[in-house]
Amino acid sequence: MEKAVEFIINSYLSSPYKRKLDYLDNFLFSLLFRKENLLLRNPGSKSAKEIEGFLGKYYDYRDMIYKRMIKLNPGRENKLIEDIYLPPDRLVFLLTHNCQLRCKYCRVRKFTASMDRDILFKGIDLLLTSNVDELQVQFFGGEPLLKYSLLKKAVEYTNKARLNNKKSVSFLLTSNGIELTKEKVDFFRKHNFTVEFSIDGEIKNQLSSRKSPNGINYYAKMLSNFNYLKKSRLPYYSISVFMPENVSNMFESFLSLVNSGFERLQINYALGVFWDKKASHMLFNQTRKVIDFVRKNKNIEFINLSSMRKEPVVLNAELTLDCDGGIYLESGICLEEDFAAMKDKFKVSSIKTAKNINLLSTSDFRNFYNLSRVYGRVSPLFRKIIVNNIKLGSEYGKLLEYEQGRGSRSEKED
Repeated sequence: MEKAVEFIINSYLSSPYKRKLDYLDNFLFSLLFRKENLLLRNPGSKSAKEIEGFLGKYYDYRDMIYKRMIKLNPGRENKLIEDIYLPPDRLVFLLTHNCQLRCKYCRVRKFTASMDRDILFKGIDLLLTSNVDELQVQFFGGEPLLKYSLLKKAVEYTNKARLNNKKSVSFLLTSNGIELTKEKVDFFRKHNFTVEFSIDGEIKNQLSSRKSPNGINYYAKMLSNFNYLKKSRLPYYSISVFMPENVSNMFESFLSLVNSGFERLQINYALGVFWDKKASHMLFNQTRKVIDFVRKNKNIEFINLSSMRKEPVVLNAELTLDCDGGIYLESGICLEEDFAAMKDKFKVSSIKTAKNINLLSTSDFRNFYNLSRVYGRVSPLFRKIIVNNIKLGSEYGKLLEYEQGRGSRSEKED
């Protein structure tokens, strides 16, 4: 194994070609997947321990390559960073941990902490160091609209700062819609926003999965606020999340959202929970129903079939700037309700010290490695869940890829 990795690394040193690093990442990922499955069958597996030691050595293989190449190419730091690292094109800003709802599947801890302006502005400056020209600021939470004034300051600062970097920056808002108003929608429309509207379908499913802690029925207000989006020319789409126990309602909920006026819709399966064969089959069957419906109704877009979607979702650990100024892999934030004490193990830097966001980039292998290193060691059950979510996502991705191809063939035939 080591000879194979060193061969790829040395080959890259003599002839840099990014596909070689993709191959290396896939190779390490497959070894890690094998190791995790070995531990599921036998927690004391010697082979698993040998693989784990090997993977630990090459976890930072891009840093290893960078350090070796900088010795051969002194003074070319920026070019080497561009060649070796995966530049992030988005930074998630967790404006607040506060939220009006307590959704069943949301693992982000809820408390009153909010981001201050200094951390916010430094985060924007950090994102602008990316080697990508088209960037995105995502406002997340908690509920980011509870900090609308802070959000406005972020937009104002970004629009000024990006001019110095000659970057194009768009904004993405993930919101439950409860605090949405016409004034806010007008502001978003003027400033290149896309809105992810979190809603699970008809009232029964919504109030069951996205509960209000004080028992208030907010559904009518939320749908009324949606009308502001519907009447605007602002790009938006719905996000619905389903768990194994309610996935059989997925197509029905999808139709209810279409009937409410949503024309672009995304469906997520809950992460951090185990999907057995019955629930997985139901997810696939319900998805096929959705796709068949969309094919017959050309005005409706199923976001899952677009390039925006990347499976397995559990490995999409983008960088998140938390209220405390810590920069985390998103896995650490989105699962902190389960293992709050483990959150710091997903910390990659601090906004006080981070200078170049490209150096903080990650990959599927690194995301999987961190999940296995942190949660897998703490709980055998969570190791089972991680592997399960990766398998589910891989199969779900194949389904979507197949349906994309089938749709393309049908369009050509028409």
